[in-house]
Amino acid sequence: MISSHVADSDHAAGIDENALRDQKEKVRRFRKRLQAREAFILPEVWDVISARVIGDAGFDIVGISPVSVAWSCGLLPSDRVPLDTLVETAKSVAMNFSVPVNADLEGVIGRSMEEIGRAVGAVISAGCVGVTIGDGGRGGQHGMASMHDMTAAIKAAKAAALETRVPAVVTARTEAFLLEPPPYSPFETAVERAEAYFAAGADCIAVPGVQHIQIIERLSAHVDGPLQITVGLTPAPDLKALNAAGASSVALGTALMRSLLGNLRLKAEEIFAFGQFNNLEKAIPADALNDLLR
Repeated sequence: MISSHVADSDHAAGIDENALRDQKEKVRRFRKRLQAREAFILPEVWDVISARVIGDAGFDIVGISPVSVAWSCGLLPSDRVPLDTLVETAKSVAMNFSVPVNADLEGVIGRSMEEIGRAVGAVISAGCVGVTIGDGGRGGQHGMASMHDMTAAIKAAKAAALETRVPAVVTARTEAFLLEPPPYSPFETAVERAEAYFAAGADCIAVPGVQHIQIIERLSAHVDGPLQITVGLTPAPDLKALNAAGASSVALGTALMRSLLGNLRLKAEEIFAFGQFNNLEKAIPADALNDLLR
């Protein structure tokens, strides 16, 4: 359940009108980029400092990775990420942060339309420019919501955005390619669901689990609207190739966190094995991190 302090947030009452106009302009630019079909990268973070570092690197939009948040909380693959946790993470990243934030609220399975609506309203009220909801969760670990439930959730998300006076971008994710074993053709399922999700009001369709150029080209030819894919493994096609294949945006999912943790493990192993600290030379100075949080 969404806690009462989240449910009671009211974007329209008392918000600074200049901030509201600025947020709407960020939404407009986000939507325009998706519709331009010139692929851009959506790096996904899990807390405030990771978002600030990514923004400082030059990215002009960041997303929240629910799985990275789950790992940072010590949750197992079978665990759902509480909506409260995802909402509070998105709010803490978005507040007082000039870079636009897309809040991923994970899957709709087992969540009421009222919960989803309150969560969407809360993160948009905190300044987010977009939300993502999916028909699965944790990479297919929790099965797949019915098309009826997912389309109802999209409509609830759109209605919640309307109530905040901010026409935030709603991305609908289908995990058709992540379910094992897939009960039907993942490609046909993804296309069928994309059509239904766009009809329900989604602004973008995300299809994780696809990195092969030929499949992306086929999806783009069949999906009548902005298509987001996820790069989670290397080697991967570069941005230019993904753009040529028809991707509108390229999310990084958990890739940044896994890469960071891989580097952390490597450094820890070297320190443990040799008792030397030379591999810490690329650490960001504490003063620089503190400055990012100002």
